[in-house]
Amino acid sequence: MFIIAAILCVSVLGQLGYDGYTEWQSGIDRTINRQNKFVEPVFPLQMFTRVQFPRQFSRRPQVLLMHEEIEWNKNRNINYQTFVSDVTVKGFYINYLINGPAIIPVLRIRWVAFVDSEAEVQYVNYQFEDLIRLRQGFGTRFQDFMVQYYLKYPTPRVVAFIVGAEIEVYDSLTTTIQIQLGKPTGSATAVRFLTRDRCHINTLRIAYFISSDYSTIMGTLGSSDNQFNQFLDNENRMKLRVQRFEREVPSTFIFESHQNVLAQGITGFDVHSRAGNFYVKVGGEYVDKKSSTYHCAYGTRGDTVLQYMEVSYILHPPALPPYQMLVEESATDNQEEESKTEEQQLLNESLIP
Repeated sequence: MFIIAAILCVSVLGQLGYDGYTEWQSGIDRTINRQNKFVEPVFPLQMFTRVQFPRQFSRRPQVLLMHEEIEWNKNRNINYQTFVSDVTVKGFYINYLINGPAIIPVLRIRWVAFVDSEAEVQYVNYQFEDLIRLRQGFGTRFQDFMVQYYLKYPTPRVVAFIVGAEIEVYDSLTTTIQIQLGKPTGSATAVRFLTRDRCHINTLRIAYFISSDYSTIMGTLGSSDNQFNQFLDNENRMKLRVQRFEREVPSTFIFESHQNVLAQGITGFDVHSRAGNFYVKVGGEYVDKKSSTYHCAYGTRGDTVLQYMEVSYILHPPALPPYQMLVEESATDNQEEESKTEEQQLLNESLIP
C-alpha cells in the first residue's frame, strides 16, 4: 500500500512540474545509412521511423532533434527536413522529407526527450518569404531574428541546431550556414544567420533548446576554436580530420554514468561546394567513473574541404523519478556496458581511416 501511494505521489508531482523533478533520456536513430533507397532515391522521398523510449515517462515529454552526421553529393542543391510527431510517454516518430536533387546517403540523428519544468524546445521554420537577404545576392550576408519564450526562465541559456534546410549552391563555391546567438534575456534571444558567396538559403528549420536548469551544461564550440584546426589540412584525404574538445563536468555525472544524457549536434558549417561531397560529423562519449571529463570530436573526411564547423552540446546528469531509480537498480551490468560501448564506438570512428 505504501509503495503504491509513493508512486502515485511522484507521478502527481511530476505532472505538476515541481522544481527539481526531471526525467531525461537520449538515443540515436540511424534510419538513413547508405541503403539503396537513399543512395539511388526517387524524389520526393518521405518516410518515418518509430522510436520507443527505453523507459516510459511519467507524462508526455518534449523531444529535441539534432544531427550528428550528414552527407550529400557535391555541387547539388539540398532540400530536406526532419521533424517529430506523435509524442507519447512511450515513444515518438521521426519524420524524414528529402526533396532533392542532392542525395543524402547518410543522416544520423541524436534525440533527447525530457520532462523538465526549466527547459523548453522550439522548432522554428524560416520560410522563403522570411529570408529576404539570405535567399538572394552574393558575398557575406546576414539576417537577424528573435526567438521568444516564456518568462519562467530567469537566467536562460540557448543553443540551436540545424534540422532542415533548402539551399541553392549551383553558382556558389561554398555551402555556408552560420548561427550567432545573442545574449539571452528573460523573454527572448536574438539570432543571426549568415552565409556567403552565392550560397542562397531559401528555407531553414532550426531547433532551439532553452534552459535555466543549473544541472544542464550546454554550449557551442567551433569557428573561433578552429584557427589552427586539423581538418583545414586536406593533404591526407583518406582519414577523418577532426577537432577535439574536452570539458570537465560535476561529480554528479559520475555516480550513474550509464544514465548520463550527452548530446551533440551540428550548428553551422562552411564547406567547399565543388571540391568533394558535403560531409560533417560530430561524436561524443559517456563520462565514465574513472574520469570527470566529457570528450567530443567533430570534423570531416575524404575530399570535403571544410572551412569551419560549429557544434552545440547538451550535457545532463542522470535524471529519473525515484520509483524509476528503484527499477533501474535491477538493470544488468551488460546493459550498462552496451550503452558505454555504443557511444565509445562513435568517438573511436573519428580515428579510423
